[in-house]
Amino acid sequence: MVFSIDIRRIKQDSYRIIRQDGLSDICAGLMLGIMAVFFLDFKYAGALIVGCAMQTIILPVCRKKFTYPRIGYAKFPGRADIKSLIVWDIALPLIIVALIICVGIWVWFLLPLCLGIFLGGLALVGARITGYVLDYILAAVLLASGLIGLLLIQLGYAPGVATAYQLWGLSGIFIPVGLVQLIRFLQKYPQPEMEVSNDDEN
Repeated sequence: MVFSIDIRRIKQDSYRIIRQDGLSDICAGLMLGIMAVFFLDFKYAGALIVGCAMQTIILPVCRKKFTYPRIGYAKFPGRADIKSLIVWDIALPLIIVALIICVGIWVWFLLPLCLGIFLGGLALVGARITGYVLDYILAAVLLASGLIGLLLIQLGYAPGVATAYQLWGLSGIFIPVGLVQLIRFLQKYPQPEMEVSNDDEN
């Protein structure tokens, strides 16, 4: 008998279960909050690198500690080597943010909108991968944040300051949402007890 296995569906289900740990939202909130400092003053460019590290370094470490011991870990073919992580998770986001800033300098008042569209687009791609409903909601929130940033500019805030407030506002949404998910995840998937061998018993 031949069974048809939908690898794409298996991968999506796996990503969705992992996504429910809330850690990616917590790290995203911390990332946005840190990166906001850069938009207050461009001399704090290091904030961008530190912010990207929240997703590239801190998130995997946290998942090894809290997520994988509870639900297991499946490695699918794809980019997993350190060079790919550096290119896709650090270099590429920094390049795109630099392009957004260039556009923002050219049309300064559109900086919050450009950033909102960029972040919302990334979240929408992630939502299509996981199929997680909350990801679609957060993508809409990110897109809406660009309009709120424009409103702040209309109220008299400088574009850089408005963008920083935009990111801090998003951080204030993502972190609590992630914490609620994390608490539910830990309750749903308790830490398995360590197996005791016969040697240990004796």
